[in-house]
Amino acid sequence: MTDHLDPHRLVRLRGCHPELRTRVVALIDALEREGLDIVLTQGVRSVAQQQSLYALGRFKPGKIVTNCDGLVRVSNHQPKLDGYGYAVDVAWRTAHGDITWEGPWSTLGQLAIAHGLVWGGNWLNFPDRPHLELPPSFAAPTVARA
Repeated sequence: MTDHLDPHRLVRLRGCHPELRTRVVALIDALEREGLDIVLTQGVRSVAQQQSLYALGRFKPGKIVTNCDGLVRVSNHQPKLDGYGYAVDVAWRTAHGDITWEGPWSTLGQLAIAHGLVWGGNWLNFPDRPHLELPPSFAAPTVARA
């Protein structure tokens, strides 16, 4: 889908838990009322995608972006036994349509929490401002293995 047909990249909600989809869409609407625009950059990830991200800054050049290796420590982006992912990542869109990682993250965090989401920016050991997920009360017991 091109951006003009799916400006928030909602296609990345495919495979996410229905409650996560509902809350993220409501969050996007709330941010738009504040004059802010986000796009989804990540939704459900395969084990291979998660392992590739885990390798950044460890085995491949780049900055460390996750502490979840996809096998021993599973990401909430990965499908659980119910087949759904429980997390998304977002970025900001400027008035000119550019995607940026610079934006009012604290506003995102406050609104995400108000919409019943966990905001990774509040994590003490590994703050992850672009990360949003369902609270633990929605957690499926284990990861589906392919």
